[in-house]
Amino acid sequence: MSWNESLGNMLSAYVDAEFNYIETKNVSDASRIDYGCSGIYMEATVVYFEIKNIAYILKENGRRKTAQVYTMYKEVLTAIAEKTGAFVNCFSPIAFLVIYPGQESIPEAVKGALKISHAISEDFKTQFTSMNGLEFAMGLDHGHIMGTKNLSDNGYDHISWFGSCIYKAIRISKECARPFYVGVSGAIYHSLGEDLRITQRRILGIKKNVEMWTKVTYQYENVKKHLYQTNHKISPE
Repeated sequence: MSWNESLGNMLSAYVDAEFNYIETKNVSDASRIDYGCSGIYMEATVVYFEIKNIAYILKENGRRKTAQVYTMYKEVLTAIAEKTGAFVNCFSPIAFLVIYPGQESIPEAVKGALKISHAISEDFKTQFTSMNGLEFAMGLDHGHIMGTKNLSDNGYDHISWFGSCIYKAIRISKECARPFYVGVSGAIYHSLGEDLRITQRRILGIKKNVEMWTKVTYQYENVKKHLYQTNHKISPE
């Protein structure tokens, strides 16, 4: 059998097969799905973390340094995510997904993003500013996602994820830049409690309660929508 006949038969088998999935809140269930027409389905809050100017970093610092900084970002994201049962997925050469499974995951995901922002721009500023031109941004949305294996092993970082909330989080991140590293969808913002919407700041020497989010209008799928972005940060400690 020629290679194109073999490939054609495989693709036909995919077309004819029913896509089976496990509905779960536990990413370790990835070990229960097969490589091919099967997957896992979960409700989750997604943090899309993007390295904003990877082409400039590559030009200024070279391939090895760029690969190193990608790993540095992943280490920070993983250390913060694992404290709250979230997990990090290597989404692309310029981005990661930090996935917080569950219907009630929004507050933890927002706190996680604010902690990531603090860690990179404050706690480990010295390490990251040793690289020229580092910029990052995060977009958050909540919804249902489907994951399928793209390798035959059991590692969740090798799952490909699909869901409209992922693509909305990507779009939101495009509107964010220093110092407003974090942006959330309107649905997330309106579900937040006062502890994640209001903060205290000194204004003319007096402590006052202030809104920590700024409303921004943007276009998503040719529809005018609102996102909310912030320069507020939370220490990971």
